[in-house]
Amino acid sequence: MRREWIQSPQEVDPLSWFAGPRLPLVFSSAAIAQGAVITFLYWNEWSSIALQFIAMPLFLLAGWLTAMFAQPNRPQFGPRQASLVLFVATLGLVVSAIGTVGSVTLVQQWWPGIALGVALASLAPYSSARQMIAYSIPPVFAVAVIGWLVFSSTTNFWPPVAIIVIAAGPVVVAAVASVVFCFTVVARTHAFLETSVATDEVYIAVEPLTEAQEKGSVARMSARVAPFVERVALSGVIMPSDRAFAAQIARRLRTELVTATDRSWLDVVAHETGMVVSDPGRLADRMNESQRAALRGLLLAALDSAVVDKDTLLIELRAQQDGSTAVALSIDVDLPEGRRLLLIAPYYLTLKTTVDDLSWDDGRSLLLRFRIPPTR
Repeated sequence: MRREWIQSPQEVDPLSWFAGPRLPLVFSSAAIAQGAVITFLYWNEWSSIALQFIAMPLFLLAGWLTAMFAQPNRPQFGPRQASLVLFVATLGLVVSAIGTVGSVTLVQQWWPGIALGVALASLAPYSSARQMIAYSIPPVFAVAVIGWLVFSSTTNFWPPVAIIVIAAGPVVVAAVASVVFCFTVVARTHAFLETSVATDEVYIAVEPLTEAQEKGSVARMSARVAPFVERVALSGVIMPSDRAFAAQIARRLRTELVTATDRSWLDVVAHETGMVVSDPGRLADRMNESQRAALRGLLLAALDSAVVDKDTLLIELRAQQDGSTAVALSIDVDLPEGRRLLLIAPYYLTLKTTVDDLSWDDGRSLLLRFRIPPTR
């Protein structure tokens, strides 16, 4: 499936949404405000005013949940989080409907449809177009059925189909707008990125380190071999000690070559910087060029910082049953939370565009986790 359907705006451009989790709170507050205004304007037409005001905080809670789940340090926003948000918003719809049954309120004055549409649209920056289609079906069905049950027996002006269309209209509009928004943002962001940076440039920035390390090891061994061979050639006699020394050099050279062959690109960075890498399966080599460059940039930035305890930097890679690779990076950083966030933010955001489920736990040790998808 095309990436425009399966990636969210936050995945392809996390920087734009880095400070955006408050957006759902703004939207939900606006929805509650319009609901309160409509409730006051038609005060005497509701069967239960109290239930209308009980329903309003539920929509605000849905916005708060979206904002909380969309925080940059949390795992990627997904179906479980979206289901909880929409469940709470639909619960607000049901409460309002109970307070509307038997009233003289017209269907076009029923405010929860707009609030539910807003709750649905608030998921768009953190969901893919395909996910938004799936998320939209239950709310549209719920508001259509509940709207018909509430208003079909209280009005003779609108036919049943019109009641369903009016009740579900705001949610349908929000669903269509959200899908178009997700698809358009992802498509245009990818088009911009593809014209800005070529992937082979990233690869060149990382790969020569391995070659340089291998050449350096062989060169050091050659510096010991050349004088030995020259001395034996000049003497014309091979002593037992010469045989022992030659065997020692052969073993060392074989060890160096095997080590260089088995060393991943991440092991090379660790060898040069002193950080600790636990990657017995050489899983780092499964990373593509963009993932390598982003992770290496984060590691080198941390190692270059004076407030990072370099001896505590540890990165572990473990294979998962689904073919993906789980990665955990632990760093001790002696900074308050805000400044710590500023230290890692640029590299964190770059890494977030190339891996899945990136999150961090804040504290004395900064622990980052993410997952490298299986290679296809």
